[in-house]
Amino acid sequence: MLKVHILTKCEFCDGEAYIQEGEAISMDGEVYTHYRPCYYCKGKGELEKWVRLDEFLEMLTTVALADPMEPDWLELAQRKSTSQYQDSRDAADI
Repeated sequence: MLKVHILTKCEFCDGEAYIQEGEAISMDGEVYTHYRPCYYCKGKGELEKWVRLDEFLEMLTTVALADPMEPDWLELAQRKSTSQYQDSRDAADI
């Protein structure tokens, strides 16, 4: 069985790398939120994972179908295009 080594978003910190630990008070007396690095991903926001080759292919297919890299040319053609010059004129109410 072939497996592929991938990086996934840490589920514990939701890929943020840090976890809210509580509130603290600064030297100025202001209350702020104190964070600490995630224990599971060690502050990286990612976890290493081994997946079977067929699972990896399924992941790639799902991503490719959900977000195609080819732009929607019809939508782009229907957009009103303006130049930077026109934008600056509109901003100056000219």
